[in-house]
Amino acid sequence: MKKIICLHCDMVSLVPEIPKGYVAKCTRCNHTIEKHNNANPAIILALSITALALLIPAFYFPLISIHLLGITEQTNLLQGAFLMINQAPMVAFIVLFCAVIAPSLMLGCIALSSACLTFNYYPSYLPKILKITAILMNWSMLEVYMVSLMVSMFKLNNDAVLFFDIGLYFFIALLVINLLIISRYSNHGYWERYING
Repeated sequence: MKKIICLHCDMVSLVPEIPKGYVAKCTRCNHTIEKHNNANPAIILALSITALALLIPAFYFPLISIHLLGITEQTNLLQGAFLMINQAPMVAFIVLFCAVIAPSLMLGCIALSSACLTFNYYPSYLPKILKITAILMNWSMLEVYMVSLMVSMFKLNNDAVLFFDIGLYFFIALLVINLLIISRYSNHGYWERYING
């Protein structure tokens, strides 16, 4: 048994080893305080490297082409953010940070920490990387950008002809792999491996 402090109500609980598929909940507030750790750093490392390789084509290749009044315009994720700088600089910064900077840094941090744990290398900066990863996971919002892109395409579909470009397929692949990484990654599990390693 180990002692775990609930992050929601600060109650200290004794938790046994959790079987696969089960979670331990706080007896006071009923929030999950511990779940079975199935995070495999080697698998997460492979997924992270794949996602990092997809970043450049997903961000730089055109996502959609819009044909309106005889003119065809292509746009990618970065152009969309930079076009808003003059009209709404705060919105442009938030889009740039949540859709480009935070996901890129998060994937880099997860890849670095996964590589360290896979090869049993525990440098002094690893705790900082794990803390940064936990913060960036709250700010990485690729799926929110995808939803907003779908809403925009749905609204433009009546007024213009839309063509899906190669960047959209790279972005969808990046989104799927990103969701796989987030579903498998456990910051708590990585901390345990670091402490026990």
